[in-house]
Amino acid sequence: MFQEKDFNRLIQRTLLGGVFLSVFLVSAGFGLSLAGAPSGPGLLRAGLLALILTPVARVVMLVYGYWRTGESYFALASFVVLAVLIVSMLAG
Repeated sequence: MFQEKDFNRLIQRTLLGGVFLSVFLVSAGFGLSLAGAPSGPGLLRAGLLALILTPVARVVMLVYGYWRTGESYFALASFVVLAVLIVSMLAG
């Protein structure tokens, strides 16, 4: 049975994973940029993209978690938020 404790842990791990990935990529990109490597700016951009996509991943986990716990109203509301985020990223 999927419980609220598991749900909170899932959200926490999603956010921590996104932040750690972003910090790793930005740090590596910064170090490579200082060393003059051509891949440095690409890693910097990838790190910033990971940081931007972390809240999107959180909303995806919210949709999944609410659906698993049977809270369809909150799952639908989270899905609408996800759709708005995706449309705003594609339009902007």
